[in-house]
Amino acid sequence: MLTSQFLIDEKVCCGRGCRMCPYEPKHVKGNTELQKRWDISQKSSYNVAMNKIGIPMIGLGTWLIPNDEVEQISTSALDLGYQHIDTAQVYRNEEGIGKALAASSTPRDKIFITTKMWPGMFGQEEPFQNFKGAISACNDSLKLLQLDEIDLYLIHNPFAKENRLEQWEAMIELKKQGKVKNIGVSNYNVKHIQEIETAGLEMPSTNQIEIHPWHVVRTELAQYMDKHEILPIAYSTLAPIPNWREGSQWNGKPEDMKSGAIPCQNIADQYGVTVPQLFLKWAIQLGYPVLPKSVHLNRLKENLELDHFTISRDDVKVISKIAKDNQKCLAWSGDFDPIDVD
Repeated sequence: MLTSQFLIDEKVCCGRGCRMCPYEPKHVKGNTELQKRWDISQKSSYNVAMNKIGIPMIGLGTWLIPNDEVEQISTSALDLGYQHIDTAQVYRNEEGIGKALAASSTPRDKIFITTKMWPGMFGQEEPFQNFKGAISACNDSLKLLQLDEIDLYLIHNPFAKENRLEQWEAMIELKKQGKVKNIGVSNYNVKHIQEIETAGLEMPSTNQIEIHPWHVVRTELAQYMDKHEILPIAYSTLAPIPNWREGSQWNGKPEDMKSGAIPCQNIADQYGVTVPQLFLKWAIQLGYPVLPKSVHLNRLKENLELDHFTISRDDVKVISKIAKDNQKCLAWSGDFDPIDVD
């Protein structure tokens, strides 16, 4: 799989058969599998091969949208043509999204719903979620969303070290019961996913992680997910933009990023697009479904309008390398990065 970290580290083909390799592969000749991947990459981005769950490439992110506002915003998004809404138990807005879904004229099979089970947090009185609790959390989400089945159900983070496998076993059980169609994880690193592999359990279909030029997918994780056909889903792709999450505690950006110039404006100008559109398209061309959040109708529309331009491979590499020496999690508080949790 081609990743933004690959574009930082590699100067020529690595020979590993990455999808969408920007270089003429070294070892294609005589290798049927690599030839197949190369042929796919020349026609379209690798998500065609990796996106086996049919998740739309652009979804509505809803973190920090209050429950009493999210119904109208979700309705507006669906009316504009959004086919994916991403929420979570901890967002506390599933009820409002459920009302929008119930009232929508869009057929259910044309809407992809992702939600996440909150496994627990360090330093909280509430214990980490166990098997029974995970099952119950899903039932609660189904009720609030007014759904019979969730398209993608994720474990929100890897914080529950002692309970991670138990929680994953619950996810598998929910899939067997027909309550969720696909199961995955979020903020997991290689070690976390290897626990599932070592246990001989069904592997996650996706891993939702923070992805933008300041927080690219690390090579080791990208290679592992590629090997096991785990689709990376990008959240907080617009984090480097100065006014992103302005005033929120969930903003780990240094002060100079909060008030400085908009990055990559010169590249966006070349394509006649905004920087948010440029960053979203950058992620999509690397194969990552994106989840931009907005409460403004004009921005909801803008975030959806990405089909009229294609970023050149050279510019994709420039964007990927712009923060080569300043990699940092921006979506959480301070210097905390959930992917580094033991």
